[in-house]
Amino acid sequence: KERQTTVWLPTFSSDRQKNCAEKATAMRGLSIDDTLGKLLMATIDKLKIKKSERSNASSCVNNITAKVVTHLKQNVNWCKDIERLRTGSYYENVKICEPDEFDVMRSIPVDVALKRHPNKHALHRFLNEDKTIQASEMLSEFRDAVKEAVKKKPRCPAVTLEVKMEENGKTISIDFVLGLKVHRASWPDFTKDGFKIETWLGKKEKANMKHRPFYLVSKYEGKGHAEHDGVVAKGILHGHSKTCCEDVGYKCCQKECLKLLKYLLQQLKEDDSKSRKMSKFCSYHAKTTLLHAQLAICFQQLLEDFVQHLRKCHLPNFFIPSHNLLRQASPSSCDFLANEIEFQLNNNFLIFS
Repeated sequence: KERQTTVWLPTFSSDRQKNCAEKATAMRGLSIDDTLGKLLMATIDKLKIKKSERSNASSCVNNITAKVVTHLKQNVNWCKDIERLRTGSYYENVKICEPDEFDVMRSIPVDVALKRHPNKHALHRFLNEDKTIQASEMLSEFRDAVKEAVKKKPRCPAVTLEVKMEENGKTISIDFVLGLKVHRASWPDFTKDGFKIETWLGKKEKANMKHRPFYLVSKYEGKGHAEHDGVVAKGILHGHSKTCCEDVGYKCCQKECLKLLKYLLQQLKEDDSKSRKMSKFCSYHAKTTLLHAQLAICFQQLLEDFVQHLRKCHLPNFFIPSHNLLRQASPSSCDFLANEIEFQLNNNFLIFS
């Protein structure tokens, strides 16, 4: 499969989210009856991860990550300055059910343009004549290095590692992702029509974000590889006590909405009769819908927005609007998922019972 370069945008927090729940209520709020509300809250409680399980899993991941990073810095010349970027559902606090999957992103600082000169940068040998990066060769070497670092560990195929924890015998998956950290005056031109947060977080916050680094990630677009959860800037999602609408007395539930939609997709995927139609959908579609909606209080509205995108077979990346996240899903698959969601909406979410 061809590899494509995707922009991985930085994490951030904002001090301009006050009153957003009140505004969202006035603009978009929909009432939820007591029975349905209780069901959704009970489902949220069911999705919570036990602290002991989270602690054991994160300890295992941190130990393996430290070993991999040490090996990379000592044995791979162009990885000597490799850094860790804390992103993904674990760090966004939107992981559900079990701490069984972790994304570990490793980034390498680079200039805006790499020069074809051996003294300029360790990545020069991966540079094409047209100054583009040979992503496949770079990732192949990165994958071999990660595999070498954990070769004594069982169940460790290439970059996505499956590790059995000693404490409880459960298997967790660790996905190592390589990115290039780029500093420049602003984000790439193809993001100029995206990231619409002016009326949400304010023009000043958007301007501040545009001056922070962005990350280029080369990854598979084929079957079995989904859009990466960490692409969404975790600070956009509510939940920080100092930056959220909770300051004015409203309990923001954006993260709860996202967890419920992730769980709904997960339950549909686990149904053998529906899994084939569901193969092209992932939690990043849920996150992108949430960002476009800019809602704070309503799971039903989130689902209705998602259904609209599915009916059109078009869900633009929040940061790169020219990139349609549903381009690989067939119209029949999109209609199938839209029908399934509408069925759950009209039947008080039987799938959660």
